[in-house]
Amino acid sequence: MPARLFINGLPPQRIRTFLILFALALTLPLLGLAAFALHRMASLEEREIERRVLQVAQDLGGDIDRELERASITLETLATSAALRDGDFAAFHEQASQALRRDKAGILLIDASHQQLLNTRSPFGTPLPRTADPETARRTFETKQRQISDLLIGSVSRQPLINVEVPVFAGEAVRYVLIMALDATRFASLLASQRLEPQWITGITDNKGIILARSERHAEFVGRPLPTELLQASRTATGVFRATSVAGANILRATVRSRVAGWLVSATVPVSYLQASRKRGQFFATALIGTALALAAVLAYLFGGLMTRPLEAATAAAATVGLGKTIEPLKSPLLEANAVTAALSAASSELQVRHEHAEFLLRELAHRSKNQLAVVKGMALQTARQSGTVDQFVEQFGQRIQGLSESQDLMLRQNWQGAWLSDLVRAHVDLFGAGSRVEIDGPALFLAANAVQNIGFALHELATNAYKHGSLTSPQGRVCVKWRGPEGGRICLEWIERDGPLVRRPQRHGFGSLVMTELVAQALQGTAKLDFAEAGVHWRLDIPATFVLTDPAKASPART
Repeated sequence: MPARLFINGLPPQRIRTFLILFALALTLPLLGLAAFALHRMASLEEREIERRVLQVAQDLGGDIDRELERASITLETLATSAALRDGDFAAFHEQASQALRRDKAGILLIDASHQQLLNTRSPFGTPLPRTADPETARRTFETKQRQISDLLIGSVSRQPLINVEVPVFAGEAVRYVLIMALDATRFASLLASQRLEPQWITGITDNKGIILARSERHAEFVGRPLPTELLQASRTATGVFRATSVAGANILRATVRSRVAGWLVSATVPVSYLQASRKRGQFFATALIGTALALAAVLAYLFGGLMTRPLEAATAAAATVGLGKTIEPLKSPLLEANAVTAALSAASSELQVRHEHAEFLLRELAHRSKNQLAVVKGMALQTARQSGTVDQFVEQFGQRIQGLSESQDLMLRQNWQGAWLSDLVRAHVDLFGAGSRVEIDGPALFLAANAVQNIGFALHELATNAYKHGSLTSPQGRVCVKWRGPEGGRICLEWIERDGPLVRRPQRHGFGSLVMTELVAQALQGTAKLDFAEAGVHWRLDIPATFVLTDPAKASPART
């Protein structure tokens, strides 16, 4: 196979190596696509978390506004109380206490001097201090509108709280301010009621930047100021932003303003929570890649073994063929190895047959060489007896050796089994250039080697005689060689010369006549007749049909 079909720069590798590389070539693009998909999913999840952070902050802002609106409605309803209009503070105290029986709150009533007139957190008639948040009270008197305070410490409860304050009118003037003091823990409970994951932290910061409520560690952080940078970012940022929390953690934060109070309502998650999905994706991708590569390596090793063992068996079979032994076809899971060993098995059988045939040919060659030497020796003796001079001997003996070699060449082309009679006739007449003047007629007969050699002797002597003395000496002379059979178990071969010079019977018979009349007939167990008619020489040979092979591909050459 041409070397250009292979990558010559690549050193030979085991089949497992190629299988592993093939597995990697298939696996890595898929793993890359999976990693990209996981990265994309992590990015989408991060955006979803950011959207949810903003949504939680907005929802909390709405809840707080509704809580403040509810407190305002309660106060505005109480502000129209007849007991309050008539100055019956005791009755109003009882009425306000009933309104707050389900709330963690207190209701205060103050006058224009900011003096508490009643406080539901204390029994009616208990001496009360001035309000702890005169600034919000002043704004309420001045604006005649509802006001929401920032975080403060109650003068009675001494707990962090905020005030929702509404004016109480006497005509067009503000006579009193009605206050609902809401505990900061109330807002912390509202934040905790969202039931978010533990990593989520929600909070409320008042207008002064003081933490009003927190879903986590509320008691620790309430009343503490928000870090300046975080407060500034919370006031100016829109949407979701990254920052550092009051606890010093990196967070993702969204802040909205309360529509009623103006407070900052926030929702935060640690950046680590945001990145957890990406880390999970990375871990999963790493695990997937590791598992896929390990599985590819294991499968490549296992399948490599399934392929290597049949190939090793095929290699061993090839070595066995080299030793001249026959092998059996392999039955394995690998079709290619089976095909190779089947071809090797066929080759080993063919080589065995050829080896046996070669041994037979060597034996046959040795046997035939002995026979040929005997024939050549006899030919030489007979030719010498009939030759008057050395030159005549050399000429006649050389021609007969050439005729003998023609017969041998024909048998060599047929693996020494024999030759076709038509080919034998043409070979001997072509030596004298008379092929176009010779008519050949007869069925296809494949003669055994013994018949080829002996009939070849006769044909050579006949062609030589025709060329020197017979019909082939004149341009119009013709030769007809025909045969018939096998009929009745016999083969009849005839040589007939026509249109040549008149034939005269020779005064003496040489070696050629002996070959045509006696030697060939004796060797082939038949009869021969040579007639020197005036019209031309006529030779007839009758031999048994046993010298014709019916299946020359399988028959063995006959021996003399």
